[in-house]
Amino acid sequence: MSNPYGGEYPPYQPAPNPYDNSAYGSARTPFDGVSLAALICSATCCAAPVGVALGIAGLVRTGGGRRTGRWAAVTGLVLGTVLTLAMAGFLVFAIVLGSQSVQEDDARAGQCVDVNSLDIVEKADCDEPHDGEIIWAGRFSGELLESFDSRSTQDFCAALPGLRATYRSAVEGDEYEASVSVDAFDEDEPDTGDWFFCYLTRGDGDRIDGPVGSDGSDGSDGSGGSGGSTGA
Repeated sequence: MSNPYGGEYPPYQPAPNPYDNSAYGSARTPFDGVSLAALICSATCCAAPVGVALGIAGLVRTGGGRRTGRWAAVTGLVLGTVLTLAMAGFLVFAIVLGSQSVQEDDARAGQCVDVNSLDIVEKADCDEPHDGEIIWAGRFSGELLESFDSRSTQDFCAALPGLRATYRSAVEGDEYEASVSVDAFDEDEPDTGDWFFCYLTRGDGDRIDGPVGSDGSDGSDGSGGSGGSTGA
C-alpha cells in the first residue's frame, strides 16, 4: 500500500508485551534466603542440625540456577554435618564417662577406683590393679567444714569420724596419698550438706593390687560414720 503523503509506510512493530521481561533486559536472579540461613545456623553449634536440614533445602531451591547462593547451602550443609557429628560424639562420650564415674552421694568406703587423665574418679574392680580406694564417704557438717578449711587433705581424711583404724594408719603412713572429691561447683569451697568422699592412691604412682586395709582388724564396717557426716 502506498502512502498518499509520499514514501513508504514503516514496517509493522508489535507493541511490547508488559509480561515479557526480555523486553527490558534480563531480570536479576534472586539470592536464596534459605541457603543463607543454613550457613548461619551451621555456624552456631547448637543449631547445626537445623543448618543441615536448611542446607539440603537450599540445594533444592538453588538447583537449575533458579536462585543464587548455592555456595551458602553447600557450606552450611558440610559445616552443619561436621558439627552435628562432633556434638553426637561428645554426647556419647559424656554418657559413657558419667556412667563410669563415682558420684559422691553414691560412694561407699571400700570401693576401688581409678583416676583418669581428667582427674575424674571412676569405678574399678578390686580384683584387678587399680589406682585407689575410697576410705570414707558422707556429707559435710559444720564441724567437718571447719576441719576441711583448717587442715591439710591428709590430716582432714585421717581425722574423719568412724574411719577404720587400718585406713587411718594408711593415711598417716608414707605409702598412700589422700584426696577428696566434693560434689560442689567449687571443690575448694564446699557448703554444709555437700556430699564428698576421701580416697587413697599410692604416693609413688603405682597401682594397687588389693584392697587397702582389707583385714578389717578394727571391726568397723567403714561406712564413714554417717551420723557425724551429715550437714548440721
